[in-house]
Amino acid sequence: MATLALITLPLSGHQRPMIAAARALQTAGHRPVVVGPPDLTAKIADDIETLTVGENDLPPGQLDALCACFTRMTSWGDVRQMFSTVATLSQFYLTHLPVALDRLGADAILHDQLEPGAGLVARGLSRSYGVKHISLACALPMNREASVPPPFMGWRYRPSPFGYWLNGGYYNVVNWLMAEQGRVLASGARRFGLTKPEGLQDWQQAWSVDDGISRTTDLAQGLASLDYPRAAPPTYLGPLRDGIASYPGLETLDSERDGRPLAFISLGTLMGGRTRILSAMATAADARGLQPVVVHGGRLAEPGSELPRGTITRDFLNQQEVLSEARVAIIHGGYNSTTDAVAAGVPLVTVPLAFEQGAIAARVERAGLGRTVGSFGPSLSPRIQLALGDVLSSKTVAQATRRARYEAMAAPGLSGLVAAVNSALGQSINADWTRRPAALPQPIKPYLGEQTAK
Repeated sequence: MATLALITLPLSGHQRPMIAAARALQTAGHRPVVVGPPDLTAKIADDIETLTVGENDLPPGQLDALCACFTRMTSWGDVRQMFSTVATLSQFYLTHLPVALDRLGADAILHDQLEPGAGLVARGLSRSYGVKHISLACALPMNREASVPPPFMGWRYRPSPFGYWLNGGYYNVVNWLMAEQGRVLASGARRFGLTKPEGLQDWQQAWSVDDGISRTTDLAQGLASLDYPRAAPPTYLGPLRDGIASYPGLETLDSERDGRPLAFISLGTLMGGRTRILSAMATAADARGLQPVVVHGGRLAEPGSELPRGTITRDFLNQQEVLSEARVAIIHGGYNSTTDAVAAGVPLVTVPLAFEQGAIAARVERAGLGRTVGSFGPSLSPRIQLALGDVLSSKTVAQATRRARYEAMAAPGLSGLVAAVNSALGQSINADWTRRPAALPQPIKPYLGEQTAK
C-alpha cells in the first residue's frame, strides 16, 4: 500500500474527478489523503481521508470568501481577485505541503494540474526523497506548446509560423496577467533548487502552471479528440467517474416529462444563476420541439419564472443519466459537462462564458461535435435555435459524436489512472521518507495575496 497526498482545487468540477480517483486508489489498496485548508477538506466526501493544514493562514471561511469571485466573473475586479486567489493557494501549498508529506509518510503527490505550487513541491522532493510526482488535468490540459493556443483563448488550431507567433504572444500576456502567481512560483522554485533549462522561448521564461506539471506521469481526464494535436500530450484517460450517485437520477423527472425529447441545459455549478442565458437556451430548445431540463446548481432565485412552460428545473441531477436519454446538450462548455455529453454520444451547442470554456468550445467545433454560440449580443435565443437546427440535422455531427462515444467507451478511465499510479510508484515506495524530516525545506513565509477578501 502506498500513501498518496491528493491536491485538488476548491471547485466542485475539479473535485469530482479527483474524488473518483481517490476511491479507485482506495479500492486498489492505496491510501489517498486529500490535503488542504479547512474550507476545502470540509467539503470532501466522508469516505475519503483528509488532512487539514494551514488553519492559521486560511482559517475557516476565508478561502470560501476568496473564491466567491469565481461565481461572478463580471468585472475586472473579479478577474484580479481570481488571479490573487490562485497565487494565494500556490503559496499555501508551497508552505504547508512539505510538512504534510512528512506527517503522512507520503510516497507520492497526485495533484490537479491547476495547482502548480504542489507540482513544484513534488518536483523538488522527488529528487532528494524519491516522492513520486503525478499530475492530473481535471479540466482542459494546461501543457504549453507553441502550436497550441493558450487554454483561456477560443482560438482555432494553427500549426504555422503565424500560429506559433500568435500563441507565443498571448502566452506572454498570460504571464503578465498571472505575474502574481508567477512570482510565488519563482520563489518556490528557488527554495527547491529548481531551474529553467536554457534556450527557451521568451514566453517560456516566466514560471507558470506548466512548470508544475509532472515530467514523468502526466494524466488527463479527457479524450484526445477533445484536444488539439500535441507533440507531448498527457495520457488521456477519458471521463473519470466512479458511478456513485451523488445527485438525483433520471427517474426523478418522470412525473414532469411530457413526451418530447430532452435537451440537457446547464451552465455548471459556478454560473447557474445567469437567468438571461438559461432562459435563451430553454426557449430555443422549446422552439425546436425539445423539453428543456435546466440544471442550475441552486443558483436560480426563482426557477421557472422566466423559462418556457414545461421546462424541468433542478438544483442538481445525475447528468450522466440525463445525457443518456438527451437529444442534445446546450451548455457553457465546462469540461465535465462536455466530456459527459461526448461520452453519451450527444451533440453539443456551447455558449462559453469564462475560464477555458471558449477553448473547449473551439475544440468541440474542430472535432465536429457541435456548434458554438457567443453569449454576447442580441438575439441569443434565435442564434441558439439556428445552431440546434444545424447539429440535430447534420450527418457529419452525428458521425463525429458516434466516433467520440466509441473513443470514450474504449478509454481506460479510472482503471487506467490506477495503472499509471502503480507504474509511477514502481518498487521504490516508502524510501525512508519519515526518517529525514530535518532535511525538509524550511516553510516559506505565508502569503495571503496582494488582494484578500474582507
